[in-house]
Amino acid sequence: MGGRTVPVKVKALAVAAGALLIIGPLGPPAGRATADVRRASALAAPLGKPLKGHTGAVETVAVGRRSDGTPVIVSAGDDRTVRIWSLDTGKALGKPLRGHKGEIYDVAVGRRSDGTPVIVSGAADDIRIWDLDTGKPLGKPLKSSLVYAVTTGKRTDGTPVIVSSGDALTRDVEIWNLDTGKLIGKPAVNPFAFTVTQLVTGKRSDGTPVFVTGATNGRARIWNMNTGKPLSKSLSRCGICLVEGLALGKRSDGTPVAVSGDIPSGPDEDGGTPPSWIRIWNLDTGKPIGKSIETPSRGDVEVAVGRRGDGSPVIVSGDDAGNLLMWDLDTGERLGEPVAGHARPISALATGRRSDGTPVVISSGGDGTIRIWSLGARSSTG
Repeated sequence: MGGRTVPVKVKALAVAAGALLIIGPLGPPAGRATADVRRASALAAPLGKPLKGHTGAVETVAVGRRSDGTPVIVSAGDDRTVRIWSLDTGKALGKPLRGHKGEIYDVAVGRRSDGTPVIVSGAADDIRIWDLDTGKPLGKPLKSSLVYAVTTGKRTDGTPVIVSSGDALTRDVEIWNLDTGKLIGKPAVNPFAFTVTQLVTGKRSDGTPVFVTGATNGRARIWNMNTGKPLSKSLSRCGICLVEGLALGKRSDGTPVAVSGDIPSGPDEDGGTPPSWIRIWNLDTGKPIGKSIETPSRGDVEVAVGRRGDGSPVIVSGDDAGNLLMWDLDTGERLGEPVAGHARPISALATGRRSDGTPVVISSGGDGTIRIWSLGARSSTG
């Protein structure tokens, strides 16, 4: 999946509920572009024209494959529709999927035990499961309440699951059986008095399946997907900032990491808007890796993790001006200049590969468009 947009309503809630104190970044600024880095090539030219069809902001994108191997993009947003696109051609596949009565905040792609590829969508009204091949709904909605985040994964015993969050009253994180749509165990109670709006799944080095939560108080946390119990304390303490972007990946040495994009929710001491930050965490230990990366953005900062054509791991981030930026996941250095992509802020990012093996990043924005970009090999900065 990639990065996910924190809904405006949640941002307002965080500002109203918190204190006025804003604690600074975890470490000294890092990742500012040097003269050599500025000479490095940035993202390759976009692949094809923008994908158009949504009539409102595209809040979320995910990448998956149909049963025949076709790589696809799944998108959703303010117009209450889920749409499927060919990742190779950018063309819409079938008609929009309709059924949600509220804005759709998140989508994820997974597979049931029988191999059926599915879409899971979380919206202002409920969670729904759709057949990725046919676009038809599978079963009834799972719950009738606001859902800000959904993701899919697999437990150690092979059970495919959905992890969801969004109820601003209970602040629970729930795990569902993807095959049956039934709740597994009791909700994992979020110990922080803020709403979880970011969810991603992955594995630790020892194979333990985990999910990571990001909340509107700037805190991220690692959980055991088998038990629903926390495996770490809060990863970040940055006052009343918001975790707006969250992604998992691996560094070149194989270290599994979580990457968060944190934005301020209030002015700095001088009344201006403070910068946003990207932070890297060791998924095995929960400890920070390197220094916090200061971004040029003064608002939105979605993140995704992928690998370029040469295999080098990178972070791709989106900012409040609609630009894309790339960072070296191993060093935190910025690679190249920002690339203009959208007329409004970037609302979501995801990475994947086309049928020919081309690594790509998918971006969506408040301008209602989706774009596909090549993740080319890293150029020499010397």
